[in-house]
Amino acid sequence: MSMKNANKRVNSAICIQRWFRAKLERKRFIEKYYSIIKIEHEVQECMNQKSRAASVIQKAVRHFLLRKRQEKFNSRITKLQALWRGYSWRKKHDCTKIKAIRLSLQMVNREIREEDKLYKRTTLALHYLLTYKHLSAILEALKHLEVVTRLSPRCCENMAQSGAISKIFVLIRSCNRSVPCMEVIRYAVQVLLNVAKYEKTTSAVYDVENCIHTLLELLQMYREKPGDKVADKGGSIFTKTCCLLAVLLKTTNRASDVRSSPKVVDRIYSIYKLTARKHKINAERILNNQKKNSSIGIPFIPETPIRTRIVSRLKPDWVLRRDSIEEITNSLQAIQMVMDTLGIPYQ
Repeated sequence: MSMKNANKRVNSAICIQRWFRAKLERKRFIEKYYSIIKIEHEVQECMNQKSRAASVIQKAVRHFLLRKRQEKFNSRITKLQALWRGYSWRKKHDCTKIKAIRLSLQMVNREIREEDKLYKRTTLALHYLLTYKHLSAILEALKHLEVVTRLSPRCCENMAQSGAISKIFVLIRSCNRSVPCMEVIRYAVQVLLNVAKYEKTTSAVYDVENCIHTLLELLQMYREKPGDKVADKGGSIFTKTCCLLAVLLKTTNRASDVRSSPKVVDRIYSIYKLTARKHKINAERILNNQKKNSSIGIPFIPETPIRTRIVSRLKPDWVLRRDSIEEITNSLQAIQMVMDTLGIPYQ
């Protein structure tokens, strides 16, 4: 009986052990099953993500290649159109005079000398300006500098680095109202204006000591006086100086610095009032003359109203843009542009 009971107990223990082992195996199997399913889902998601990324990259590459082909096609069409326009224009206008001009240009290009190049002219003119003291040599140097600064940005940078700008301001302050000195001042202001129009060298002109006060002295000295032949030459000095002031003060910080000085603002406003009054007198005189002429049969032509111009559109001559404007030649427009740049009201 005891052996029988012991066998029964052993069999019961073995049964329990088998059941427990089966339970553990089933649990491990379920865990592995779910982990495998999870890994499959992650792999599938990763594959889907890679597939979507590949589709996006392929789409972007196709668009890029299509855009490049379209741009190349458009450039070819534009080139063909330009070639056809050039060919048709030359075929239509290739007369004896144009051929003679072309031949003369080719001859000039073949006979060009090294000293006629812009960088050589710049070096020589700067040497004359910084070394010589005779007025004729200085005027000749300023004429060369006016040409090179109008045509080359590199020459403007070389001039800004040479220290010749401060020398030009000293020259302007030392001149009087004689006709030779007015010619020197006119070319000097034009050179400074050419350098100031180039954004990289504008600060080189503005940073010269007493720059604004020197230009205001020029405005005060060379106000336009209608009917005076000497002052007519100073009229160009007045308008060029106004353009130079407007270009130098077109940034907000510089305009605010100048506007913070009441004396400068009052001086500019007084120059504006004198210029506006003289312009009004001239306009009334011209109007009366036109009315008299219209009474005897000459048609009356009304005067075009004055509009101020935007300073940001005053670009160097080598910038070929349609919105670029030329320098202002009317004295009232010029001083109005300075006041608009500083934000000074007219009344």
